[in-house]
Amino acid sequence: MRAATRRQPRILCYHGGNLGDERRYNPKLFCTREQLTERLDWLRRTGFVPATLDEVVTPGAAPKNGIPVAITLDDGWYSSWHDLLPAMAEYGYRPVLYLHTEAYEAGAPIIPVSVRYILWKAGPVEATLAGFGAGMDGQWRLAEREQRHRLCALAESWLLAQAAQEVAPSLERFAAALGVPASALDLASRRFSYMTADELRAAAAGGCAIELHGHLHEYVPGEPERNRANIEKCREKIEAAGLPRPTHYCYPSGAFDAQAPQVMRAAGVATATTCLPGLVRLDKPDTRYLLPRFLDGGDVSMIEFEAEMSGVLELLRRLTGRATH
Repeated sequence: MRAATRRQPRILCYHGGNLGDERRYNPKLFCTREQLTERLDWLRRTGFVPATLDEVVTPGAAPKNGIPVAITLDDGWYSSWHDLLPAMAEYGYRPVLYLHTEAYEAGAPIIPVSVRYILWKAGPVEATLAGFGAGMDGQWRLAEREQRHRLCALAESWLLAQAAQEVAPSLERFAAALGVPASALDLASRRFSYMTADELRAAAAGGCAIELHGHLHEYVPGEPERNRANIEKCREKIEAAGLPRPTHYCYPSGAFDAQAPQVMRAAGVATATTCLPGLVRLDKPDTRYLLPRFLDGGDVSMIEFEAEMSGVLELLRRLTGRATH
């Protein structure tokens, strides 16, 4: 299958690295450097070659000495900088990092991810909360799914109402109330935080393109002006950090609609990537705004990775008319 699909580039997607046990908590979001290196070794051995996203979508620009692979990173995690970007550079990749600028600018731990980690780390405990307000005070039985989900939603709302500098100590207080000490939460490692402006500039100097993921982490179907404004505000924040003008976009959470290509053109976007698997085929004018990617992570076996990159799963999707991942 690799030979039959050698003219079709692949795009890989990663999120964060792994600085503790967060890979066990959310293996799709966090990937170890060891796993990434295993993937990159296999790609090198089996005839795949690094390509930039620009090369992938420009006719005749992709490398001819193998099957082109571009790598993208979503969000802007510090652990991407710490774990994943060095490994990619070692293998000659110049990835794209789609930056969620609202969270980058705030500089606080990412609230939804941190809260869910705390609840995972706490396990099925019974806890009594006091002094939190916002409907959180009282007894909670976290073995009950409905109670876990309700406490999660209340804690997120409570934290989102706070100033950025208050988020980390409030997360530690919430975690301690559920039996998770600050040392286990380990916010000091920045495993739940994004990169700083200095780190983004250093990543760009090393060959990583800092691109668009929206100022708000959203793409709202049916609201083209709102989506365009969100993209343009994201671009302003990236340029304000002293980075080159970004022209590539990733749909947050993979959400897009039929108007997406028109929104992208109006916002001056060159390409837009989805969360749909597949091989790149630039056979229609709008394809560059609906590029497929394979979302790799700790929950993907090496066999599944090989099948996707070799084109086997793409063949199955064509035969069955449905996604296989």
